[in-house]
Amino acid sequence: MKELPRHPRQSSIGIEFSPILLPRPGVDLRKWAVIACDQFTSQPEIWKSLESSIGDSPSTLHCIYPECYIGSADEEERIKRIQKRMKEYLESGTLIETEPGLVLVDRETPYSRRRGMVITLDLELYDYRPGTKPLIRPTEQTILERLPPRVKIRKGAPIEFPHTLVLINDLQTRVVDALFTRFTHTPPTYDVELLLGAGRVRGWFIPEHKVKNILMELLMKNLEHNSFIYAVGDGNHSLASAKSFWEELKNHIPPSQQTSHPARSTLAELVSLYDAGIQFHPIHRILHPVEPVQFFEFLRTFTPIQFRKAHSFEELKNVVIEHPFWIGLVDQRELHTVHLLEPTLRTVTEVVQQAIDAFLAKHPDIKVDYIHGDQTFHSLSIRSNTVGVYLPGLPKEQLFPLIETSGVLPRKAFSIGEALEKRFYLEGRKISVF
Repeated sequence: MKELPRHPRQSSIGIEFSPILLPRPGVDLRKWAVIACDQFTSQPEIWKSLESSIGDSPSTLHCIYPECYIGSADEEERIKRIQKRMKEYLESGTLIETEPGLVLVDRETPYSRRRGMVITLDLELYDYRPGTKPLIRPTEQTILERLPPRVKIRKGAPIEFPHTLVLINDLQTRVVDALFTRFTHTPPTYDVELLLGAGRVRGWFIPEHKVKNILMELLMKNLEHNSFIYAVGDGNHSLASAKSFWEELKNHIPPSQQTSHPARSTLAELVSLYDAGIQFHPIHRILHPVEPVQFFEFLRTFTPIQFRKAHSFEELKNVVIEHPFWIGLVDQRELHTVHLLEPTLRTVTEVVQQAIDAFLAKHPDIKVDYIHGDQTFHSLSIRSNTVGVYLPGLPKEQLFPLIETSGVLPRKAFSIGEALEKRFYLEGRKISVF
């Protein structure tokens, strides 16, 4: 194995500065940048449209595995094509590597605006196993069955393209604000209008020697007042896959090379939890094919509940939003609001997810989809042989206290923003040595 250059890790704070891959000048960034692979899982037609409009142009679309296709008959071929395309982009000069540093990101969406930084995180300071309390913590339960396809891609991939969004427990947003105030007075390194009407993103690459001391001081001050300062907002399973791959790989690497191996780290965007652009939204559930009354009766036996008919979807939404421990049930014929009567609930989502898991265990032919956005939820839930479960949101100020006291939340407990506010793949990073 090729000897790797050594560089100091900022192990006490979980970050490091590594070279970042960006498309060379001349690449159509509008086609290059593609939305996170875990979006539109129930709407494959959106991914088909992207494939049609992008074609064979250089694009991160050719380097990711949209989740709507996971488990398809051509999975092995898809993974091989992804790995091959990554190598082609490196060999052809489609991607250019910067010096070590970070990228400040200003993202405008149809709904809001957020600011963050793309930087490398040390996977040794992250752990998704229950009961652990690392510096970088997951926010949702890791479903181990979801990792193998992602790990398989990573095993043969020279590059990673992250859609992970990691939240900083920074009440005054001082960390990101300080960097934007100091470093964004020059023209951005990239500036692109995004596909799907998802807004715009601008990025400024800042080399390590200019930003390191400032950032380290800001993060160290933050850590003085918190037991941990990073919580994974989006991309929990992507980060878990990177960790799983690293744990397997390091058993075959001499200890002297483990510290500097690029697979020990992963690229992510850090954003303050209290940034105005970070809005928590619920993730609703769709069950199909199922006779709605079948699920309703199961839910009644699973936990104490009280049904109440709703006369419109707006009425259902208002009840769920305004009253604690209520959910909504929607099918082709009726709408109901449901009061969960258990007084010791930690979160409504946790109880509902446990009920759904128990129901699916008895009915393995039924599928659950996780849906962002009211309009999409409503249109899907009124299809035949379908039931939709409309859930309340989680106030974002509760996130770090819940993670601190009780560990991870149930999977898909919340979403940061609407689907079109998710990260687009743009920056990359080498994770292997050839």
